[in-house]
Amino acid sequence: MTTVDEFKNKLRDKSISDLEIVQGCITHGPAFVFQGDEEKYFKLKKTIAQRFELNPQSVIMIGSAKLGFSISPLKLWKPFNDDSDIDMVIISPEVFDKFWKELYDFNIELTDRSEEEDKQYHDFLSYFFKGWLRPDMFPFSYSGRTEWFEFFKSISYGNYGDHKISGAIFRNHDFYECYHSRNIRAIRPEV
Repeated sequence: MTTVDEFKNKLRDKSISDLEIVQGCITHGPAFVFQGDEEKYFKLKKTIAQRFELNPQSVIMIGSAKLGFSISPLKLWKPFNDDSDIDMVIISPEVFDKFWKELYDFNIELTDRSEEEDKQYHDFLSYFFKGWLRPDMFPFSYSGRTEWFEFFKSISYGNYGDHKISGAIFRNHDFYECYHSRNIRAIRPEV
């Protein structure tokens, strides 16, 4: 388990690349929230993977549940606590493309949207361009949004602790690593 100070030391060490930090600290290693119970982490990954017909290696925990502290610029160094979510990502071109096709068929460009929905649509496109689908930004009336949240609600506050579990989809490891490397690069000057 990497402490905040150890993580900051890695950020200060210019011989360690942003990508190495992503791969070594965010992608690899145990989950803070399941300290001493790696089996529970595997079972969570397996549960999500089975829902989307994937190998559990395609499912990764990120955020403060993984590290024990946040590296999001808006919550930098905030420790994981009782109010924190467990954030999971699915890395799969098949799952990403399935939702992409469904959203295309839903034809979100021609859907009448409220001002709030229009802002959400533009935010959705911003993430989509980065190879990341954020289901919280799916159109409100898209049935896949409801199914997504019902599944993650069904695994929250139960077998995996008293936390909400949320998920997102990256199209592939390149997009996943680029996104997180960019975040690492942004917080390096902060240490």
